[in-house]
Amino acid sequence: MTALPVKVTSNFENYWGVSLNRDCGFSEPLANGQALWLFCDTAWTDFNGSHFIPGSTAAVGPYTPGEVPTQLNELPTPPGAPPTPPYNGGPSQFLPAPPGLLNPSGEPCTPNIGQYPASWITGIVTTSQNNLLITYADLCVTHTEKPFFIQGFGIAEYTPTTNTVTARTTVFSTPGTQLPAAKVLGSPIYNGGFLYLYGFECTNWFSGVCVNGVTNVARTDSWRTAGNYQWYGQGAFVHDDAQATNIIPSAAAGVSIHRFGANGLHAILQKDLGGGFEVWRAATPAGPWFQRSTGKVACQGGSGHDLCRALTGHPELSTDTHMMVSYFNPGSGHVEAALFPWDSVE
Repeated sequence: MTALPVKVTSNFENYWGVSLNRDCGFSEPLANGQALWLFCDTAWTDFNGSHFIPGSTAAVGPYTPGEVPTQLNELPTPPGAPPTPPYNGGPSQFLPAPPGLLNPSGEPCTPNIGQYPASWITGIVTTSQNNLLITYADLCVTHTEKPFFIQGFGIAEYTPTTNTVTARTTVFSTPGTQLPAAKVLGSPIYNGGFLYLYGFECTNWFSGVCVNGVTNVARTDSWRTAGNYQWYGQGAFVHDDAQATNIIPSAAAGVSIHRFGANGLHAILQKDLGGGFEVWRAATPAGPWFQRSTGKVACQGGSGHDLCRALTGHPELSTDTHMMVSYFNPGSGHVEAALFPWDSVE
């Protein structure tokens, strides 16, 4: 049986009785026994009114395999020393808004009622120096037919002990033009001296189910240099992203790939708008990939673009028998997480 879902909460929420409506939820264990959590857009209402932080927020707290974190401490905007826990203060913007973006009409994407620029987190990985690489997409969010206008991909280098972003590199940038899906990368993984990253695109929907799409993999041994990126296509890595080919034989509305300790590389593919997913595994980052199981997270409600999304794996919270998956539940307006048996079919 799948464990009942639990909200991922912080001491700010617990102390003040506030619920943080924030997207995504990536985590990475740190050397001090804590884990860093990165979220996307964050909104809440308290006694001071309504609040909205575009882009990203961060929190840190203890973790135990098999348990959902419920006592995270919100972090201040970098640079700023991590607070002494338990910390009851509220969230702050993590990565500043990207400059130079345009809206679909070709006008500057300045923050106003109908739009805002944001850097949305797409993944996180520890480097060999025990610092972190954080991948993100730069986009203009609008109330138009092109609500998520992605125009850049970047990597931030982050030191968790001091809560400092030491470098930030915009690797690919196409102001005013949608960045190709193969260059909107996330799920970073180190393997054999390369940093591997994944991109995906659902190209055909039917009744809320993704029926056609692609998952691509890129690699680089110098993540700050755009010319050093290669994509897997037709059995080899090439420098042209247009030659990238699909590596997982299943279409997905979202892809989250991680190395789960002894369980190895696994990909979580969201199949539909109701939270259905498939789990695939591989021995190497480019595959071949084989399906292992299926499941469904406990999403409810939602409408428009506010639907079940952001299914993400968490290796440090998983066990030998169960995988921890977080997701945004529009029914509760919150990031939740639950355990799923590795080999069961839900």
